[in-house]
Amino acid sequence: MGWMGGGIKKCSLLAWVTVALAACGGGGGGGGGGAPPAPPTPASRALENICTATGEENFIRTYMGENYLWYGEIPTIDASLYTSVTSYFYDLLVDTADSNGLPKDQFSFVVDTVNADSLSTGVNVGYGVQWELDELERLRVAFVAAGSPAAQAGMARGGKLVQMLDSNVNSWYPNVAGAWRQFLYSDTPDGIVRSITLFASTVQENPVPLVSTVTTPQGTQAGYLLFNDHSAGAQDKLITAVQSVRSLGLRELVLDMRYNTGGYLYVAAALASMLSGPQANGRVFEALRFNDKRTAEEPSSIYSFEGQLEYSEGTYPVGYPLPRLDLQRLYVLTSEDTCSASESLVNGLRGIDLQVILVGETTCGKPYGFNRKNNCGRAYYPIEFQGVNAKGFGNYTAGFAPTCAASDDLGHALGQVQEGLLAAALHHIDNGVCAPASSTWGLKAQSRGTAPSLQLSEPRRTPHGRLLRPASP
Repeated sequence: MGWMGGGIKKCSLLAWVTVALAACGGGGGGGGGGAPPAPPTPASRALENICTATGEENFIRTYMGENYLWYGEIPTIDASLYTSVTSYFYDLLVDTADSNGLPKDQFSFVVDTVNADSLSTGVNVGYGVQWELDELERLRVAFVAAGSPAAQAGMARGGKLVQMLDSNVNSWYPNVAGAWRQFLYSDTPDGIVRSITLFASTVQENPVPLVSTVTTPQGTQAGYLLFNDHSAGAQDKLITAVQSVRSLGLRELVLDMRYNTGGYLYVAAALASMLSGPQANGRVFEALRFNDKRTAEEPSSIYSFEGQLEYSEGTYPVGYPLPRLDLQRLYVLTSEDTCSASESLVNGLRGIDLQVILVGETTCGKPYGFNRKNNCGRAYYPIEFQGVNAKGFGNYTAGFAPTCAASDDLGHALGQVQEGLLAAALHHIDNGVCAPASSTWGLKAQSRGTAPSLQLSEPRRTPHGRLLRPASP
């Protein structure tokens, strides 16, 4: 199962939030005349599931030597010095500077298979709340999943964490039954403080929780689509959402991906096809580039713009005619959490010269992807490939800078026309230029470090990713 997108920043095994990563990968290379020869059995195959420290370390090093994008730059380290196989994995990653002066690998990661399963499905055991730091470094609620323990406790976007009281797990994203947290909370930064205790339960995150019509100050109607996750099932929900937008005849669309850290690449490709028109059919959305041991896979590792569904999640069958908006331009709301498959969407559309106007913050900068590889109860995701668009561009490790800079406005609900990022997009629709910096939404402080002594772990550090398809629909 392939994956392309971000990952936990190198050596940061922090609070887990289940995010379906964008999958992308490739099949084997073909041969001329008749069936292609079977690929050689990788040496790592014989080393799988030898679950001793030495056995796991031998597997990790051999597997990365076969598949890691920068296998020739893996540092030489003494495996016998490690008692933690995860520490060994992280120390093998390449951190030399890329062409943008950034560490090459900030995203490879390893987690247990339970959390890996949650990444692809969007189902986890948790509280259903996402936190962000505002411009005053206050820990505020950014998003609450419908039906979650946080929603049942009356928490909502804009609420403030006042003080942690107690907990039996050191994470806001436990993914384990029996977890609980008690804390002081106010519905607004200056509101009445109350005590809340959350007990973790199964949460099914909705990747497309809001589709609506908004009106600009000058009266233009636009579609608004909140898209949080390229998880399994997102494609079906996106098809339904785009059908709704198309039925209204809307010519402007604001796609809110400020919290979308990535997911399956097939979802991004299908959405890109729906946003474009039939003139894009057959053009490259994203092509994958592997290490020099795997170049034979590249011709069969291309995602294209298509008019029909290429992969079924269940509701819509293969071959289903995709609704097409044939947009001339697209507004995308972004943050530093906009990553991987979300960036693929931006890059792929720009590759066919569809105008993409970014409103918000610079994106995370992850043109890379991986395949999930299980071994001894852990799921490994070393970077295996880089994605490029129809113009051959894929060097955006510094992220995509916004056309119009604006900050996440936690004082308004998502989808409200007064909310900072959406208001900035609507201003641009009306005027063709960015709103002046003196407008009511101020730029958030760039640092998102740990809020001072308010929580037991960092608020939201997640794997971001591009993956291929699930093993089965």
